[in-house]
Amino acid sequence: MIKDALRSRFRGALVGSAVGDALGAPVEGCTIEEVGSFYENGWELKSHYTDDTEMMIGVAESLIERHGFDGADMARKFIRNYHAWRHYGPGTRAVLKWLEAGEHWEVASKRVFNGEGSYGNGAAMRIAPIGLFYHDDVDTLWEIAHKASHITHSHVLGKEGAAIQAYSVALALRGQREGMLTCLGARIKEGIYRNKISKIERLMDADRELLIEELGNDEAAFNSVPTAIFSFLRFHSFYESVIYAISLGGDTDTIGAMTGAISGAYYGEEAIPQEWLTALAKAEDEGGKGLRYIEWLADELYRIKFNV
Repeated sequence: MIKDALRSRFRGALVGSAVGDALGAPVEGCTIEEVGSFYENGWELKSHYTDDTEMMIGVAESLIERHGFDGADMARKFIRNYHAWRHYGPGTRAVLKWLEAGEHWEVASKRVFNGEGSYGNGAAMRIAPIGLFYHDDVDTLWEIAHKASHITHSHVLGKEGAAIQAYSVALALRGQREGMLTCLGARIKEGIYRNKISKIERLMDADRELLIEELGNDEAAFNSVPTAIFSFLRFHSFYESVIYAISLGGDTDTIGAMTGAISGAYYGEEAIPQEWLTALAKAEDEGGKGLRYIEWLADELYRIKFNV
């Protein structure tokens, strides 16, 4: 693959994740009908990104600073970047509080949900930088995705969902749209994910209601990661995939972010509508880490990965 195209795909994954997040944010928790009503005059990006992107930025910052995974450093990045107004979930807020108080990153996340840890999609939503950085080594990618997830989401289904999302980003980056489901199926261990990934191909012509019934659209990783993969595979453009993912309602910001990451990794930043990029930059102009910073993170991951 031409390196300029690969660099664009690094940018596409991170920026695409932020765009999908910001588009989905105003309609999080809405029904299909409510999403349609909100965007009835066109799919205009008119929101800040949420915790999905803020935590994704922390993952990228840590990988760049440490030239690879460092759990303690990544946890510190999450704490440093934390802004409550970006709508963090209660489990993640509790874990970050314990981490800030000095709890070890391998221990804190085990304290939530009666010691079982979270199987939410809060790790999968931020995992795109790991999919990029370890795209050429699937075994390491899988291991690191599980470790990075564990910082806040220690349930095996939360960690598996993050690994599946990271691998999907890696496959998209490598241009492996065809055969993506076969590759994923060969790696997935947990039955609920194997079952849902196996359904995707036959659901391609399903209406949205059936798709939600079969794959889900809520905060559980197993009810959202397969849906993001489906949204990418059903269409042949960044725009169509992302708006479809959000049109399903439910956990729209996270499913939008995950779809945007996979789609951006495949199509590159140039495929993202310019008006969305402009709006994302404008939304974060008041001190947030906006479009230019996210592009810089992608460029740095690319530079370190390929020693350029």
